[in-house]
Order: sequence, then structure tokens, then C-alpha cells
Amino acid sequence: MEGIGDNRRITYEEAGVSIDRADSLVEWLKKKSKIIGSFSATVKLGKQRVLLSTDGVGTKILLYIKAGKFKGLGQDLVGMVSNDILADGGRMVYFLDYFATFPLNEDWAKEVLEDIIYACKKVGAKLVGGETAELPNLIEKNTFDVAGFGVGIPIKGRFGRIKSGDVLIGFPSSGFHSNGYSLIRRVLEEKKFDPFKVYPELDEKRTLIEILLTPTRLYQRDGIKIFLKFGAKRGAHITGGGLMGNLPRALGGMKAKIYWENIPTPQYMKNFIKLGGIDEGEAWKVFNMGVGFVFIVPRRNVERVLAKFKDAFILGEVL
Repeated sequence: MEGIGDNRRITYEEAGVSIDRADSLVEWLKKKSKIIGSFSATVKLGKQRVLLSTDGVGTKILLYIKAGKFKGLGQDLVGMVSNDILADGGRMVYFLDYFATFPLNEDWAKEVLEDIIYACKKVGAKLVGGETAELPNLIEKNTFDVAGFGVGIPIKGRFGRIKSGDVLIGFPSSGFHSNGYSLIRRVLEEKKFDPFKVYPELDEKRTLIEILLTPTRLYQRDGIKIFLKFGAKRGAHITGGGLMGNLPRALGGMKAKIYWENIPTPQYMKNFIKLGGIDEGEAWKVFNMGVGFVFIVPRRNVERVLAKFKDAFILGEVL
């Protein structure tokens, strides 16, 4: 593979992102606001419980701009929000977007909005509003940022208490999803990878940028069935911080044993990490490593889940 450069290891912090600083801010905020949730926030409006979540796509947007096409970006945005709501046992029903740019490129905005509408339909939600802002001197020229806000309702009234013997059922990611792209872009720059080239070590047919722009998998429709029919108790959306940073948010203080050998990390992901000079330990802290979502399911229902969902796998068990 051409353009490897030296063997120096590249870190997320060196690329400009500190997971530790972000975690510290979240812990500070939890002390200030007692209703901060795990993946989403649960509040009461009258007698109705609702789940609220907001997120963005991050610097993956810069690769979309480099590619000059935005199909998949809306799904990334909807996925980041709806998957978080799902993790707390909710289904997203309404979605709003925020599009900040300078100057406004209507073609770009329409393509992104079309994809948001398409992704909302895929999860059974509706785009009900949003905001488009032109921000000279704040947003770099010919770039943009997007954020999404989702409103969800509980899938069912009650969820079982997590207990020893419950099983962690993992579902594969579709790729890097929307996390770690500041590190990915640093690798592209430092190792001089051509994103429009096919690297056989990664994929025989897809260019590198096609691999990197694979949109976030939407888990909501399958997740509703797992909560309703198979008694799932909680979920974990594996985003920034990786498996070890997100799984504890679902366990409620319980410990778990992970069957690391069961994790289906794609070969292209392994090779990108290796050839990009990213330490394996760093990769596990930054990327989903092939695990996009985890459900905590009673042991009695595990075989039924595996029979229904052919790509599901046993990730571990609650201790």
C-alpha cells in the first residue's frame, strides 16, 4: 500500500480531539443538571414521558465536501440521534435539523435535507422543522455544519432490571459510522493516502472515500422488535469512546464479561488502523471496531434473537 510514511503512532488528541476533556465536561454538567440521561434525556410532559437527544456528524462532513456529494450525510445525522434514543428504550418520532453555513449553497442544503427526510422515513419518524443559518466570520467559507434534535417516546411502559446472567447481544456497525473522523483525516493527511483510490488491502472495489462515507446504520426498526418481543432491558449505542466508553452507560453500575473473540471487526477497519499508524489500544477508545449497537437481553430469549437477526452475535454477559 502506497503512502504509508513512517511508523510513528497517531493519536486522537494529536488530531485535536480529547475524549478525556469531553468526559470531564459531561461529569461537570451532570452535577449541575440532575436530569442528564445516559444516551438521551428522559423528561415528563404532563403524563407523557418523552426522550430527547441531540447530536451532529462531526468532521466527517469535510470528507463529504471533498467528495462533492452528500448522500448518506442525512442518515448519519438521523442515525446518531435515533440510535441514542433507542439505547434508552425509545423510538424517535420527530426530528429537527440545524444547518449552519457560509455562504448558503442551496444544492448542498437540498441534498442533505432530502437525505434527512429519507432517513427519517426509514426509522418511522417525521422531519417537523429546523433552522438554516448563514454565518459569515463564524463558519469557514464553503463549509457547513449540521446538528439534529430528536423527540422520542418509550417503546414500552416498563423495562426489566438488569441482573447477573443477562446477555449482551451485539449488532455490527456499517463502518466507522460518524466517530473518529478527525483522527481518520489526520491519517489521510500524514500518510498521504489518496481518498479516491482503491486500496486492495482495504477493499477490492470501493475507493477509500467510499469506505469512509458509508452512512451510520439505523437500528431503530429492529430495536423496537427486540425491546417488545424479546424483552431487551437497555441498549448501548457505540459511538465516540468506543465499546468500553459507551457500554457502562447502559449497565447501570453492573459489570460485564466481554467475549472479545466474537467481535466482527471488518478487515478493512483493522488494516486502516494498522497501516494508518494508529495504536490498537487507541483505536478501541476511538472507533466502534465493528460493534454499532448492543442490547441487554434476558438469557432465556437469546436464541430467539439470534435466530431472528442473522447478523446478531453474543458479545458478553452481565456478571
